[in-house]
Amino acid sequence: MKQRVLASLLMLLSVGASAAQGGFEAGESAPPQSKQDAGYKGSEDTGQTPISRIRDFRQGGYVTLEGYIVKKLKDESYEFRDNTGTITLDAKADAFKGKTYKADDKIRVSGKVYGRGDTTHLNVTRIDEP
Repeated sequence: MKQRVLASLLMLLSVGASAAQGGFEAGESAPPQSKQDAGYKGSEDTGQTPISRIRDFRQGGYVTLEGYIVKKLKDESYEFRDNTGTITLDAKADAFKGKTYKADDKIRVSGKVYGRGDTTHLNVTRIDEP
């Protein structure tokens, strides 16, 4: 009897943990742009692109950026900043993979570029830690 109760309790706790949505938690401030430094970690960095260079990318071009989510704009829109500028991210909850990031957490986002110039935004497919 005790084993069944314990098993039921563990199952309920694990379901609650897996239901976490993740996302962005406001209230913290990102480091100043001058303090951002991606560093060199090896060949995985070759696919990274600064925001300043993606303003004229072709529509649907896939890019990877490193930086900080500065604030939430709308339901699934966020302002993202690296050391070269800012861009709007369109990121659904599943892109966060259940993790919650604060404004001072450096993240890596990957997705497709849409728009031109100041209207450029990134449709995010993946968010993780660098």
